[in-house]
Amino acid sequence: MFKKVSFMLLSLVLMAGLAACSSGGNAGGSGSGNATGGDSSNNDGAGQVTTITVLNEGAVAVGVGELEGLLEKKKQATIADETQEPRVVEEDFNYTPGQTAKGAVFPYLYQSIIHDRLSSKGIAVKTEDWGWGEQLIQKQTAGFLAKNIPDIIVGETQMPGFAQQGLLEPFPDDLAQDIRDKVAPAAWSPMEYDGKIYGFASQPGVSSLFWNKDLVKQAGLDPDKAPATWDEFLSNVTKVTEAGAGKFYGGGVYAGPNAGGYLRYGTLLVINGGGFADDQGQPVFNSDANVETVQFLKELNKNHPPGLMANTNEGAYFDAFKKGQIAYLIDGPWRAGESAHLDIDYGMAQIPLSSDGQPGNITIGAAFHSVPKDAKNKEAAFEYIRIMFSEEIQQLIADTGARSPVLKSIAESEDYKSAHPEMYQHYLAMSGNVQGLPTFAKEDSKIWQMFGDAVTKSLMTNEDVKSILDDAQKKAEVRTK
Repeated sequence: MFKKVSFMLLSLVLMAGLAACSSGGNAGGSGSGNATGGDSSNNDGAGQVTTITVLNEGAVAVGVGELEGLLEKKKQATIADETQEPRVVEEDFNYTPGQTAKGAVFPYLYQSIIHDRLSSKGIAVKTEDWGWGEQLIQKQTAGFLAKNIPDIIVGETQMPGFAQQGLLEPFPDDLAQDIRDKVAPAAWSPMEYDGKIYGFASQPGVSSLFWNKDLVKQAGLDPDKAPATWDEFLSNVTKVTEAGAGKFYGGGVYAGPNAGGYLRYGTLLVINGGGFADDQGQPVFNSDANVETVQFLKELNKNHPPGLMANTNEGAYFDAFKKGQIAYLIDGPWRAGESAHLDIDYGMAQIPLSSDGQPGNITIGAAFHSVPKDAKNKEAAFEYIRIMFSEEIQQLIADTGARSPVLKSIAESEDYKSAHPEMYQHYLAMSGNVQGLPTFAKEDSKIWQMFGDAVTKSLMTNEDVKSILDDAQKKAEVRTK
């Protein structure tokens, strides 16, 4: 969902970004914070090379500068890194598709594929690091205002708004159709607007249900069976809470009044036919579906240590799962790797459905790549995006095992299903009604806080849920209309 922003408001945001634009980042080097755009240069007379400028995505970053020169430096730095457990050795870089790849060498291998494929087309890559979160948004909006923007930008919740504002180039029709035909919806549907695709993520995250099998077993439940419905889910967490007798609890989902909460319990709103906003960016807080979902959250809250479910610090909630204090939670795919690292015997499955619910999800940890309207080398930039869902890149993602591939031909293969049964469940969750968090028409952050506070009040008091959401709706409408 996208908001319609007045030119005056957008200009103010952009000017604020200009003031904040400076060097920084966290992906292995320092960028100028100012896009130079792409350029073209002769390659020793052998032909013209087009250089595109690409913003770093942390998960695949190898540094800042010309990609060709960064790869060997990244390789040697990874080998020399004494914090790696186990240590990375030269042989780990000899990757064979279909064989397990170490996570530590993933950025190098990913960017090597990008480099080799683009080089064959006369395209070179220069990377820049503009940071993440608010810092990134400020620099991007400043770049749009100055018409000085990289050929490919990357981001999360801000990207749909950029598309609605007309700041991004729609994908060419043939590329868009190729993506629709071959790729799971989570990789592109949150970036679809007016029938056009404006962004792509090669390894997006969505939420799944996780559980601690030891705690579930202590409650007399089958530790290998996932609850399929909300009724089963609530029954299971209640039984675990009873078995824990104050030592551990059933848990359920983090519902703090912040983005971490909205991303996770928002999946339950979507599944139940509710949501945060309509297609005009207007709040829909008090819909019947939302009231029913928050009532369900209120029941789940009884199966947590007091105050944990709505804690403003999301880290406290996930620490409780790590420490064996709660049995169930809804989280992104990284929870699988973290649990394995901690020797937690865990289960993973799609999120249970309400009685009238349909599969749905919200992208979490999805880095969408887009080509700005003012990019200097759009055609070359779209070649980069094509490679992101190539068999080479997607097989590497599958072989690393931290995320699911989005290319259907790989993710739906029998080889992948048998080698990565739990990540296959994550892939299945990337289909259906997958959304990004919406942007409200006006005063976005304040409207989000109104909803977050209303949910917290519903969980922590005995007041009527519908009355609380009705009140929040009225207050929000005053600001958005």
